[in-house]
Amino acid sequence: MIVPSRKTDVPVSDMLHYLKSKSALFGATGWVTGAYISQQALRLGTSIILAWLLAPELLGTMLLINTLRTGGELLTDVGVGQSIVNNPRGNEPSFYNTAWTIQIVRGLVLFGLALALTIPISQIYENASLQVLLPIVAPIFILTGFTSPARFLLQKRVEVRKLALFDLGIGIAGTLIQIALALYSPTIWALVAGLLISTAISTIASFFLINWRDHRLQWDRSAAKAIVHFGKWIFAASLIYFLAMNFDRLYFADAIPIALLGVYGIARTFSDVIMQLFQRLGNLLIFPKISASAQRGADLRRTIGPMRLAVLLVVATGLAIGIALADQFIYLVYDDRYRAAGFFLPVLLIGTWFSILGAMADAMMMGVGKPSGVAFSNGAKLAILAATLPFVLARFGINAALAVFILAEAARYAVLVWQTRRIGIGFTRQDILATLAFGILILAFRELTMLAGLTGGIGEWIAHAGVSHG
Repeated sequence: MIVPSRKTDVPVSDMLHYLKSKSALFGATGWVTGAYISQQALRLGTSIILAWLLAPELLGTMLLINTLRTGGELLTDVGVGQSIVNNPRGNEPSFYNTAWTIQIVRGLVLFGLALALTIPISQIYENASLQVLLPIVAPIFILTGFTSPARFLLQKRVEVRKLALFDLGIGIAGTLIQIALALYSPTIWALVAGLLISTAISTIASFFLINWRDHRLQWDRSAAKAIVHFGKWIFAASLIYFLAMNFDRLYFADAIPIALLGVYGIARTFSDVIMQLFQRLGNLLIFPKISASAQRGADLRRTIGPMRLAVLLVVATGLAIGIALADQFIYLVYDDRYRAAGFFLPVLLIGTWFSILGAMADAMMMGVGKPSGVAFSNGAKLAILAATLPFVLARFGINAALAVFILAEAARYAVLVWQTRRIGIGFTRQDILATLAFGILILAFRELTMLAGLTGGIGEWIAHAGVSHG
C-alpha cells in the first residue's frame, strides 16, 4: 500500500472511513425508504379497500377523530423523543426512563382532557355521535403514553433497519385488523376498534425493541430539566405544527358536508404519504446525523449540498409524473362517490413539493439545535391558512381554496430559507433551480400523457377547476 506523503493528500484510513460512512448512509436510507414505501402501500391499499366498503360519511367522521387525537398529542408535546435523540445523555437509563415517566403522565392527562372536552367538541361540530365515539377512543392516549422510549433510542443510534422492520410489522398487523373488522362490520365501530387494537399491539411490541427489564418509572431532576429546556421550543413548534398541518381538516369539518370531507381525506392521504416520507428521512437520518456532527455553517452546506441536489431532482421527476396521472388514478381505483378527489389530489401534490423542501430544512434546523425556526415557519403557514382559507372557500368554493395550500406551504418554506441562511446552511439557488425544473416537468408530463391518450392534458385540469363540489 502506498501511503500519501503530501499534506494535501487524504490519508487512506480517512478515505476508507469516508467510504464506509457513505455506504452506511445509503444503506440506512434504503431501509428507511423501502420500509416506508411498503408501509404506505399498505396504508393506501387499506384506504382504497375501506373506501369501497364504507360510506364517505364514516371516513369523514374518522378523519375528524384522528385529527383531534393527533392534535391532543401534538398540543402537549414537550419534546420527550427529540430530547433523547439530541441530548448526549439520551442513551443513559436515568435519562430515557425520566423521559418515559413524563410521557406516561402526559398520556394520563390527555385521557382526562379528552373525556372533559367530549361534549364541547361534539357541540362545536354539531355531531352527536362524537359524544359516544370520543370517550371510547380516549384510552388511546394511555396506550401511546406507555409506549417504550426504545423507538427514540434506536433513532439516536441510527439503527434504522430494526426500526424499519418494526414499523413494517406493525403496519401489516394494523392493515389486516382494519380490513377484517370492516368486512365483519362496515360501520364506524370497525374504524374505532381497528385504531385501538393496532395501537395496543404497537405499544406492547415496542417493549421488545430493547430489553423490557430496562423500563422503570424514574425521576432524574437534571434529565427532566434538560428535557423541559429543550422541549419548550418543541412544544411551541408542535402546537403551531398541528394547527398549520390540520387547520384544513378542522375547518372543513364544520364548513363542508361530512361526506365531502371524507373525499377530501382520500386526497390528503395520498399527498401526505410523500411529505411524511421526507419527514421520516429527516427525523431518522438527517436530524441525528447533523446532531452528532461537528460540522456547521458552510462546511455542513458543502458536505450535504451535492447529495441534496441529486435527491431533489429525482423527487421532482417522480412527483411530476405523479401529478400528471393523479386524477386518472383516482378515477380508476375509486367509485364515482370519490371523483372530486381527482382534482383535489394534483393540487395538493403541488403543495407537497414545498413541504419536501421544508422538511429538509426542518431536519437541519433541529440537527443544529434550532427548533425555534421550525415554529416560526409553521406559524407563517398557519397565518396564511387562517386568514385566507375561510374567505376563499366561502367566495370561490373548495377547488379555489385548495390553491391556498400551495401558497401556505410556499410561505412556510420561505421562512425556513431565511432561518437557514442566517446560520449558513441555506440552499436558495439550488432550490430555485429544482423548483423551476419541477414546474416544467409537470407541464411536460401532463401533455405527454395527453398525447399517449391517458389524460385530457392541462385543459382537463382547467375544466375541472371550474366545477363546484359539495
